[in-house]
Amino acid sequence: MTGTTNGIRIKTWPNSPGWSAATNMTFENIVMNNVTNPIIIDQAYCPFASCASLAPSQVKLSDIYFKNIRGTSSSAVAVTLECSKGIPCQNINLEDVHLDLSSGEEHATSSCKNVRVKYIGTQIPPPCA
Repeated sequence: MTGTTNGIRIKTWPNSPGWSAATNMTFENIVMNNVTNPIIIDQAYCPFASCASLAPSQVKLSDIYFKNIRGTSSSAVAVTLECSKGIPCQNINLEDVHLDLSSGEEHATSSCKNVRVKYIGTQIPPPCA
């Protein structure tokens, strides 16, 4: 992927009707070039200001694998894992991820909320604390 806003993206809306699940997804051997959000899970997705006060997403995300993802990010946060506070993400796996900043000047970072992550192998940017 080159010059896109999003690379690998999983999004759910807040206050989704009823409980549902999205499981067993694998994203493997993908190259990002100057991508704004190379890896992003966004369970608070809403393009409208009215969503801010709604209940958290009711979509359970689990057993998701990001393997051998490499390249460059045009934003400082290369990995965003923002899961639902109502149903946190489980068994999210990052294996051999290497995403540098496009500018080459600084190091990219990761941001995580309400998620259980397993890290294997190379992790650039560094894992969430």
